Amino acid sequence: MKFRILLLIALPFLFSFESPAQKPPKKIQITGKVTDLSGNPVQGAIIMIDGQNTDKKTNGKGIYKIKVQPDVKQIGVFTLIAGVKEEPLEGRTVIDFSLDKVLSPGQEVNGGDVMSGTGYASSGTSKIPNPSTSADVTGKQYTSFSSIYEMLRTIPGVQVSGSNVTIRGVQTSGSSSPMYVVNGAPVRTISNIDPSMVKSIEVLKGPAASIYGLEGANGVILIKLK
Repeated sequence: MKFRILLLIALPFLFSFESPAQKPPKKIQITGKVTDLSGNPVQGAIIMIDGQNTDKKTNGKGIYKIKVQPDVKQIGVFTLIAGVKEEPLEGRTVIDFSLDKVLSPGQEVNGGDVMSGTGYASSGTSKIPNPSTSADVTGKQYTSFSSIYEMLRTIPGVQVSGSNVTIRGVQTSGSSSPMYVVNGAPVRTISNIDPSMVKSIEVLKGPAASIYGLEGANGVILIKLK
């Protein structure tokens, strides 16, 4: 009788102890793709978890894979050009990111990663495929221009009539206006740009402009400001 009473008293204490062999919560794998504004894959974008950088980066196709704890709230990507972009997990295991900028050829993505004419590459020596024309317009001879269009007339391969600009050697139907990209961001017009603020102008056509998709079909004029 006494044994039964002791057993009844001891049972609650026996079941109150947790097993020391409990397994840690299983991690969740998150995958996705990072692209720029024109849909080009972004290589070298750093993956962030709850605002903290990780050692994971996107590959040559813009794809990333990372395992996270179940209590993680946010995942994000970081590039030098576009900054940080974050998304809440909310139970999702596939999360894509579209950056709000077009990354110009030769611009750094992270730590020397650059974008080549066929996408992004982790090489400081990647070159833009020909044909392309680049001009430094910081010399004194350029300070007298009254408009950006006068400045464009001095760039080889560019034809200017008033505010209408075309790139020679580009064969397209419909509108012949090129795409304008200023400091890495596409713009609708360049009329408001002061010539004295322009550092360099680069003209892309053919394969070199193809990274911008249909918008670059008439060629691309890259303008870098001081």
